[in-house]
Amino acid sequence: MRVITINEIVRRADHAFAGLSRRQADLARYERTITQVYRTNVAEDLAYQRTFNGLYGVRRNADWRQEFYRIFELQKSVPTPQFRDIVQQIFESTGRVEASFASKLMATLDPQNAVYDAIVRSNLDLPARTNAGHARIEAAVSDYEAIQAHLNALVRSDAFPILRQRFNNELPGFISFTDIKVLDLMIWQLR
Repeated sequence: MRVITINEIVRRADHAFAGLSRRQADLARYERTITQVYRTNVAEDLAYQRTFNGLYGVRRNADWRQEFYRIFELQKSVPTPQFRDIVQQIFESTGRVEASFASKLMATLDPQNAVYDAIVRSNLDLPARTNAGHARIEAAVSDYEAIQAHLNALVRSDAFPILRQRFNNELPGFISFTDIKVLDLMIWQLR
C-alpha cells in the first residue's frame, strides 16, 4: 500500500504550487463558499449554489440539488455535524451514497474537516468501493475517518510548517485557509 507522505508532498511541492497558482479563481470561489455559508440560506440562495456547484462539479439534477441544499441548510444548525449523519440523510433523500459531496458540505461548514474525493482517495491509496446502500455508507465512513486521521497526522509533522509558510508566501490572498485545507489542496494537485 502506498500512502502519500509529507516527504513526498514536500518533494513535489513545486508542482503543487504551480497548479494552485493557476487555480486562484477556484481558490477565491472556495473562499466565498466558506465566508458566505453562515450569511445566507443555502437552500434558497441560487447564486451561492451556482458557486458551490461550479467549484465542486455538482452535476446532479434539480431534484437532487434541492434535497442536497435543504440538508446543507439544516446541517448549519447542528453543533457538530457528523459525516455519517450527512451521508445517511443524503442517501435517504436521494437514494445515492454521496460521500464526496457530504464531505464537501462538512468541509464548508467547518474547514478543519477533510474533503473526500477521487484524487485524495488515490493519493491515500484507498480502494474503490462497490458496496451498495448501508454497506457503502459504512465503507465511506471508514474511508473518511482514515482520510481525516491521515491529514491530521500530516499537519502535525515537522515538515508541514515549511509547506504552510510557502503557501502563505506564494498565495498571500488565501492565508486564512486552514492547515487541513492547505494540505488538501496540495494533495489534490499531486495527480
